[in-house]
Amino acid sequence: MDIIPAIDLREGACARIFGDTSPAPIYSDDPLEQAIMFKQLGINKVHITDLDGSFSGHLCNLRIIQEMVEFSGLSIQLSGGVRSMEHINTLVDIGVADIVVGVPFLRNNELTQKAYAKYGERILPGVDGRDGMVAIEGFETSVSKSVAMLLEEIRAMGMNRVIYTDLRRYGSMKGPNFEGIKEMVDTSGLEVVIAGGVSDYDSLIRLKDMGVAGVIIGKAVYSGAIQLPHAIEIAAS
Repeated sequence: MDIIPAIDLREGACARIFGDTSPAPIYSDDPLEQAIMFKQLGINKVHITDLDGSFSGHLCNLRIIQEMVEFSGLSIQLSGGVRSMEHINTLVDIGVADIVVGVPFLRNNELTQKAYAKYGERILPGVDGRDGMVAIEGFETSVSKSVAMLLEEIRAMGMNRVIYTDLRRYGSMKGPNFEGIKEMVDTSGLEVVIAGGVSDYDSLIRLKDMGVAGVIIGKAVYSGAIQLPHAIEIAAS
């Protein structure tokens, strides 16, 4: 199981946001320094969410993202604001390893298949959900499609891995929705990376035991509830 710490970018700083566009707590003014710190703790990959991109529908914070690619020593997984092949090509050109395409992108099957045909597993579908229904990137709106149905469509397009973010648990420190995650792992036919609610080591053990492929951890790392070296040990045990 992969342990992937999260860095949320807002106007060039590390922030955390919980369900709206109001000012978010700033954890660090230097995302590159934060990424290097993760590398020193034994991490190989970091999940970057461009919050400005998520809400605007455009790529933002490209300068700092490129600096993180070049100088952090980490594999960069980026989500937020990816809406076109031009966006994907730009991110590939600056060296982003994994490009997460969200619901606005995935709703265009032809575009998704084109991107996957060109870049393969560097294109990673990201599904935000709320109460079992698909939510639009940026957290504001749900659409009339179940998460299970969208996962079926992703699998039908030949993709093998998905990032699922539970917006009801995101940033809550209340623990993941274990029942829903187990059903997703058992029935989707996909490798599932989850984000949202992971708050302690017991959560990591349970997720590993049920076959989750990876866990993206945000607030629990920044608050000190989870220490990354011990999380890595649990994932590898």
